[in-house]
Amino acid sequence: MYHPRLKGDSYEAGKHYAEILYKNGFRFPHVSKEKLNYGKSCIPILTEFDAGIVREIQGFADGCHSSFEEVSSFLLSIGVFEQSGQCSIFAAFNGSEVIIGRNYDMLYSLKNITESSLVCFEGKNKYLGHSDCFIGKVDGINEHGLFVGITAVPHEGLKPGLNFYFACKHILENCRNVGEGLEVLKRFPSSVANNYLLADPSGSMAVVEVTPNTYKVRLPDNNYIHCTNHHLGASVVENWNWSKSKDRFETLDRVIAENVNKMNQSIGQSIMSETKGHVCLKLREHQFGTLFSVVANLNTLEITRAEGQPNKAKYISDRRLIDAIIKERKQGIDQ
Repeated sequence: MYHPRLKGDSYEAGKHYAEILYKNGFRFPHVSKEKLNYGKSCIPILTEFDAGIVREIQGFADGCHSSFEEVSSFLLSIGVFEQSGQCSIFAAFNGSEVIIGRNYDMLYSLKNITESSLVCFEGKNKYLGHSDCFIGKVDGINEHGLFVGITAVPHEGLKPGLNFYFACKHILENCRNVGEGLEVLKRFPSSVANNYLLADPSGSMAVVEVTPNTYKVRLPDNNYIHCTNHHLGASVVENWNWSKSKDRFETLDRVIAENVNKMNQSIGQSIMSETKGHVCLKLREHQFGTLFSVVANLNTLEITRAEGQPNKAKYISDRRLIDAIIKERKQGIDQ
């Protein structure tokens, strides 16, 4: 797993990161004509949604000696034409603090390209986020304690729009609480289907079930909420349930209900390490499973991460976000 630190101007940050990757042998992958054409149809939508992301993509393209069209089309087409990660996420309020757990499940072959980034852009929220590509996030926690994470859900059809990477990134950089995140997702022009789980230190939490044409908010029962890879109330697509979506959902529901009032990070880590109910996923026949796991306290910003399957890999504390906040406060006092 890479651990980049991105700061300053979005263009320069994107360029600097790409230059480091290029120096270490990274070459931008070939993008098919189909994806290039699709990406071109989505670029105006992305520009209207968040011009800062467009500048970051341009910087990245310049830094790795590629074109803006190739980089943007590659990113915009992820999840549209091929299988996305699966994943399990929960949030629980124990009466005083909110604990989140997130397992990222994907092909084992992609393990070495996962990232945990500290992002401190000018005029934006600081945040620590995770991804399997160089721009955009699949989850993260910002300096206000706002968490957002996604799970993939099958969808039909092909419609120009934006995928989850851009929604998560925009929310982390611009929103302070669940309410503001919901407003973003309400107007988000999604090209794919997802569950978005949002939670903040106040105990507010929600799952937003999104498709290219619909938007539905699901609120918690009994101070917890969770999601896997189907929309609640909808039938699980048979050829999608190979990843044990229903089993994982039911396991989470049972163990969180048993522990919600005493939930802490240690219990959260135990829940996300559960193998019998497939929350910690290991599907050898598909060479697919949990690549990393994150458990965090949104009130204290204590973030722990297991890089690998959490039933075997140790959860390690990541203080980069806390340290960045402390550093900024100290600089403010000194001035």
